[in-house]
Amino acid sequence: MNQLQQSLAWLYSLTARGMKLGLENTRELMRRLGEPHEDFKSIHVAGTDGKGSVCAMLHSVLEQAGLVTGLYTSPHLLRFNERIKVGHHEIDDYELSELIDKCRPIAEEMSSEGMHLTFFEITTAIAFLHFSAKKVDYAILETGMGGRLDSTNVVEPELTVITPVGMEHSQYLGRTLKEIAVEKAGIIKPGVPVVANCSGEVREVVEDKARERGSDVHFLEESDYEMVSMGRQSIEINYKGELYQVGITGSFQAGNAATALLALDALQDPRVLPQHVADGLKECRWPCRMELVSDDPPTVIDVTHTIMGAKSLAKDFPAIYGEGNILVIGILKDKDLEGMAAELGPYFRKVVATEPDSDRGMAADAVGRAFIHYCDDVTVEEKVGDAIALAYGMLEEGETVLVTGSLYTAGDSLRWLRRRMRN
Repeated sequence: MNQLQQSLAWLYSLTARGMKLGLENTRELMRRLGEPHEDFKSIHVAGTDGKGSVCAMLHSVLEQAGLVTGLYTSPHLLRFNERIKVGHHEIDDYELSELIDKCRPIAEEMSSEGMHLTFFEITTAIAFLHFSAKKVDYAILETGMGGRLDSTNVVEPELTVITPVGMEHSQYLGRTLKEIAVEKAGIIKPGVPVVANCSGEVREVVEDKARERGSDVHFLEESDYEMVSMGRQSIEINYKGELYQVGITGSFQAGNAATALLALDALQDPRVLPQHVADGLKECRWPCRMELVSDDPPTVIDVTHTIMGAKSLAKDFPAIYGEGNILVIGILKDKDLEGMAAELGPYFRKVVATEPDSDRGMAADAVGRAFIHYCDDVTVEEKVGDAIALAYGMLEEGETVLVTGSLYTAGDSLRWLRRRMRN
């Protein structure tokens, strides 16, 4: 076991402590590390759907403008390093190991004092230390869960962004949409501009919180944008009379791109010129967002795991790839299985129910029982790779396999596909 593996083994051992909301431990950890989160400007993004895509778009545009830009997202698909990037470069193994080892004695000291840090709290600290060391101009920060009590919320950002909010993590964030919206809106800081893509009671919550904090709020309106075209690799949108090509496909990405554009308007950084914006959106890539990863056999991987995402996927996938097709799906235990089955099941000729390699994975047979009500042909295959192989054997001329349901399922799929290509 090399040094990085040893360091990561210790960090992953902290996942046994589970998820814990609250900022006290993170603030104390920041204090003992020298307040690295104060060394850079940041844009803080919360929401249920689309926050990762919005972060990726903002990161791409600021990079095009020549700014040193950090990106912190979670979880990862294949390797931990994906979570922390500066420009196009993930944190390298040596830097990652060094920063874990820097945090470990402090974490153990805090634990001896009754302050037990979680995996995500330390991961957030590692990201902040890395961004400080690299002297980034901006760090784009995606909340892990919620917002108000998320570890990332120790920053004082230049801008906060809230993407569409739906029901998720109810055991932690609240049993109603309004309660969850309150948690998401908790990233709004006094006097810091807010950009939000939301409606109804969520919009009311954001308005109230912005008013309470004395923050200007900029809402994305449906009239601000429209999708002009959608292909397998990209979309084109009209935003306030200007056309933009976006390097991620799916109708939901139109709203994400428009949110990023509105955020850049609100940021008002004179170094970001119109050509940087156009090029940044065109060149933006965000893996496993309805991504065509193989032409032979045709395979698309997507990380949809919410009802909002499933609705968009059910509309977009047949529009691009036609009728029929085979769905391979594995989800986590805390997701709305019945809702996702109702949205996706009717649009596929066959469904293969599977289970991501995670202790949070929903049993494959439970997924299958839910989908049988919405698709006439459902098969259960426990391992994700075996499920994809089975789907390949069922493909008819002109059909495509869609793998979705969880970021963990997507990661399992990518690993299996890489092994398949090597053999």
